[in-house]
Amino acid sequence: MKELVINSTAQHTLLLLVPLIIAALLRLGKIRGSSILGGVFGGILLGPAVFGSVYPTYWEDIFQGGLEEHKLVQEIEQPEERAQAIATWEVAKWKDQRTLRTYLIALVGVVLLSGSMRKTLTAKSNTATSLTVGIWASIIPGGIITVASHYWWGTSIAGSLAIGACLAAGPWTFTRWEQQVANDHEGGSASLMLRCGYVAWIVASIVAFYSAWTVQGAMSLVWLLPLLFLPLFWILPNKNLPWLTWFADNAAIPSIAATVMVLIHPLDALTIWPIVLVTLISSDGRWLGGMIGLLILGGRKSVDAMRVTMPLVDAGVSQMCMAALLFGVGVLNEKLAFAAIIGAICIEFTAKTRQKFSASIGDKDLFHRD
Repeated sequence: MKELVINSTAQHTLLLLVPLIIAALLRLGKIRGSSILGGVFGGILLGPAVFGSVYPTYWEDIFQGGLEEHKLVQEIEQPEERAQAIATWEVAKWKDQRTLRTYLIALVGVVLLSGSMRKTLTAKSNTATSLTVGIWASIIPGGIITVASHYWWGTSIAGSLAIGACLAAGPWTFTRWEQQVANDHEGGSASLMLRCGYVAWIVASIVAFYSAWTVQGAMSLVWLLPLLFLPLFWILPNKNLPWLTWFADNAAIPSIAATVMVLIHPLDALTIWPIVLVTLISSDGRWLGGMIGLLILGGRKSVDAMRVTMPLVDAGVSQMCMAALLFGVGVLNEKLAFAAIIGAICIEFTAKTRQKFSASIGDKDLFHRD
């Protein structure tokens, strides 16, 4: 028990402070996506690529777990006994990593709660529109990547559904310019898109629970606990809590990314096509799905739908949180988890490009009307 407390304290301290410091330095350098990017860099430093290469025993003892069982695997040469020892090692790693999973649950809960508490959109929106657009914005990116993962890369059905859930998750909050882009074109659109994001989160959560249930059974309800509390978070009254916002943006988000990357060797997980496809679908897939849902309802031109649904792309944090939970529960493999985080970083990096593109759409639309 004493050793568990010491290891978990070391884990949480390193995973909180190292990414926080790196993210702060990136923020000083005005690097976009500094929170997630700082967490990725922090996780790489603390993970098998750096810390694990320099001090493999310490890294395995603090983060990976199953140190003693791994030593036994290295000592055994007979195939049958070695296979049994490897199975025992995997069980030991899963058991020792429960502190990381608990840590992820707490941080993801904080991030989602923070996003719900800071919402300032109060305009009413049509329920049917929210459902239609939200469902399409989730099933298009989630469905495409699920099919590609299973039939192209040979991923299991559970794993394919897991990466699909990551890309199906909707935005958790909007920046000011995204609210303005939607509202300037059509009053109340930002509020509508946020509610569409809630619908997308519900769809993604259902898929996530199903995929995790096939691997962990009823325990998936525990390891995916923040998803169960999402509806409760959304009905909480808006309240400005600067300390919660600061902690979520500057500490929790980097730490979540680091907790995933601390168990992943980036070179081993570096696969070109999954990263490329996930990155493209992470943004364009959500946008396309939202536009399809809005156009199906009628009453809007393509240009109108493009501007109104632009905020749906801002789901990088949501995608990272979902990937972290599903990787922690053991249903999302390292390569796809890494691809999901890279996709989340690209969403953050392209925010300025999306802002300029939104402005250009508006200019062209006005010119066309003149």
